[in-house]
Amino acid sequence: MVEKTPETDDDGNGDATRRGLLRAAAGATVAGAASTAGCLSVTTPADVAAEYAVTGNVAHFVGPSWPAEHRDDAVVLDARNAERFREERIYGARRVPFDAITSQRSTDDGAVPDADAVAAAFGSVGVAPDDDVLVYGASVGSRVTRTAFALAAIGHSGAIKALNGGLDGWNGRLGTGTRREVSTTDYEADPAPSAWVTREWLAERVGSFNDGGPGLVDVRVPEAYLAAAGSAALNDDHERHGHIPGAIDVHWVGNVSGRRMTEPGRLVQLYEGEAGLDRSETVVVYGDDNVDPTSTWLTLRAIGFEDVRVYDGGFSEWANADDRGRHPVETATNVVVETEGSVGGDDNSGDFSCTG
Repeated sequence: MVEKTPETDDDGNGDATRRGLLRAAAGATVAGAASTAGCLSVTTPADVAAEYAVTGNVAHFVGPSWPAEHRDDAVVLDARNAERFREERIYGARRVPFDAITSQRSTDDGAVPDADAVAAAFGSVGVAPDDDVLVYGASVGSRVTRTAFALAAIGHSGAIKALNGGLDGWNGRLGTGTRREVSTTDYEADPAPSAWVTREWLAERVGSFNDGGPGLVDVRVPEAYLAAAGSAALNDDHERHGHIPGAIDVHWVGNVSGRRMTEPGRLVQLYEGEAGLDRSETVVVYGDDNVDPTSTWLTLRAIGFEDVRVYDGGFSEWANADDRGRHPVETATNVVVETEGSVGGDDNSGDFSCTG
């Protein structure tokens, strides 16, 4: 059972309706906020439902109807930063500490998710292992998908859903201000190692990626993948630049169109038609860190890829490995798949776009 707790702000008035806030926003625009023209508009619940509905055979991403139907039995998690959470959120939403759900621990084979630390973070906001969970942000960017991945990595048995459209995809009651604390849970992790791979797992398969072996997708920008000289995309903390041999490059932002997921048919064409991935094979995704690749992890799962895994150590670990012979880096072009995408919102999950 999901605990219902009231919300308060500093004035003791902690909720508002979407309609009321939009009326206020529209009034501010009419009153002279000309510089924000195009960013604010009045919409109806039917407009929101139609714009962010998820149709077809798509898993994990849901439209506005799902939270409306499950408001009494699902935990809602906000993946944005604390400031945005205070300003406006889905009423009853809880904010999990983001740094904690990206925690790692070192093993002989490389970095892996710290399941106990991640579970404790979810338990601190009252999530139980069998709760159905809805995650949202300002969009469907990588903070949202990392939260979903973190739940999967600790063996969460309840449903894990991401709200298409982010906060804009919600047309119900809103909360503001400081949220009252909820009762914590003792979340005992049941780690799911099938959700990730390690540095040594990859090292044992170098030479086979996308060539009779597992699929391997680098989600970074092409300049990082190709080690483009002088590019701002190159990480100064890396001893080497380039990519894991055999990886193909598909920038993760192609998964997102403003505040919603890219049209599913386009995603199938992108990953199967252009990238040539085989949904019957294991597919591994990696980036510099362990956040951005989770966008591709959830997207591939949403369109029917069953065995998708995250290299949690990322290229930051691989590039700085001591045994360079066992952990080679290449810069020659393998496959760079061009993508088009933009991440709406300002939740630190991508570029802000007021037109979304």
